[in-house]
Amino acid sequence: MPVSRRSFLGGGLAAAAVAVTGTPLLAGCASDKKNTAAANAAVKLPTYVKYGEVKPDLPGTDVVLDGFLKYPASPVKAITDVPGDGKPITFMTNIPGAIPPAADKNQFWQEVNKRLGSELQISMASNDEYKDKFATRIAGGDLPDILNIPTDTPQIPGLVKSKCMDLTEHLSGDAAKKYPFLANIPTEYWKGCVFNGAIYGVPVPRGMSRTSLPLYRTDLLAAKGITDPAPKNFQEFFDLCKEMTSAKDNRWAWTRVPLSYLRMMLGLPNNWKEDGGKFTSMYEADANTEALEAARKLVAAGVVNPDAFNDKASARKQWFNGGIAAFDYDSFVAWNQYYNDNTAGPAFGVNMLDVPGFAGGQGKPWMGAALNNVTSFNKDSKHSAETLLKIANWMAAPFGTEEYLFRKYGVAGRHYTLQGTDPVPTKVGTVETGIGLQYISDSTLALYWAGKPDVPQKQHAIQAKIADRLVYDASYGLYSDTSSKKSAQLVKSMNDLENQIVQGKKPVSDWAAGVKTFLSSGGEKIRGELQDAFATAGGK
Repeated sequence: MPVSRRSFLGGGLAAAAVAVTGTPLLAGCASDKKNTAAANAAVKLPTYVKYGEVKPDLPGTDVVLDGFLKYPASPVKAITDVPGDGKPITFMTNIPGAIPPAADKNQFWQEVNKRLGSELQISMASNDEYKDKFATRIAGGDLPDILNIPTDTPQIPGLVKSKCMDLTEHLSGDAAKKYPFLANIPTEYWKGCVFNGAIYGVPVPRGMSRTSLPLYRTDLLAAKGITDPAPKNFQEFFDLCKEMTSAKDNRWAWTRVPLSYLRMMLGLPNNWKEDGGKFTSMYEADANTEALEAARKLVAAGVVNPDAFNDKASARKQWFNGGIAAFDYDSFVAWNQYYNDNTAGPAFGVNMLDVPGFAGGQGKPWMGAALNNVTSFNKDSKHSAETLLKIANWMAAPFGTEEYLFRKYGVAGRHYTLQGTDPVPTKVGTVETGIGLQYISDSTLALYWAGKPDVPQKQHAIQAKIADRLVYDASYGLYSDTSSKKSAQLVKSMNDLENQIVQGKKPVSDWAAGVKTFLSSGGEKIRGELQDAFATAGGK
């Protein structure tokens, strides 16, 4: 199945929300009219040249990811040149885990600097704190050489035009072949890096790896005699949830209300739907009332952890790992992270549910967010664009290469041990390697878990099952200024209303008024801007 222009979800409803930082992020960064859909559509994107030196055990497609049962015994040394220019390079990023030891106490970081041929100076912040730090640095004009720009940053076109390098001449068309691992990133991902009629960054790709469905603890379900859960409709799903709940034993089926999953059962749009040039928000779909009623039913039946409405994502992950909850709605990235954080011992196992139709048949899963972030380069950097692109290219060397093995796992003996040909991280490795290199650039995710070939097999199988049914967000690659400024607050208001309804604090009938407010407060204007952008781009 060829992937269309609007193939990848621009983040789902939660991730598509625009950050509200409270900081005047773009003072002096106003974009001009050059940021038109026509100018962006005219940009020749990097030529895609798939790297063929590493052969997967489980071949993917343009949607399904490649899978590997073990790490290749003789990793390919893919890059011979040192990419750096000998001078320090600064980078600012978020970090999903704990802040690692500083460079002078971190042997992995020291080895990175040696291999790059430049000292990489990284300013880090936690996921929760990064957007505020980012906004403060932008407002103060204090920019690093390499900048991790979240996709939900307000008014990105003005920001990159004012502050970042135009990389079009270096990356457009066949020019990208000079950087073979950037060229190895499929074309669709680059659409999220085009603003003002130019390429202003390098993508950090996600797509299928961010597709989310219910993850479940295979060991907990097996203890109940359930080895292959495959509910055929909502009622069977509801019964399964009840079976996996025992409040008196401090066990619940769910970490949170799986409202997105219920919407997929009902075939709702993925954020924005386009039909004949007209755009419709997911919120407008009539079946929302049925999804909300079903969610209320789950909450009323007590199958959702009662703390779900108060605690953060980190707490939900602890419930799943600790066996307090059997199901969590999350992605393939999270699937691997759960194995990394496993506290339950060798019996621990994870798999993913397919999505049935609400009343039978097949549901429609939503494709995951195309990009984690856009990586741009400070236009005032003393480093050349070529040097910074070589650094990004090094960071994007794919699975099976020696560069990937080092970048993800570190140095053998200290940061990992070999189990056969598989690198198994040590405690030191887990602590020292988490310095955020994956947010400079990265290859598309490979399905793999060291020493557990059943993990990529399960992941590949569910991806193959859902690939032809994936629903894409029609707004990806189309810029709406109103969405950039207002989506965060609009989505927050709708999320708040959803939470009130599913907890029984407001009636489902309040949803219609909420949708009217969403549309009058900016949703209608976003629709118009998306439709104009779509038409101007020739419906591509």
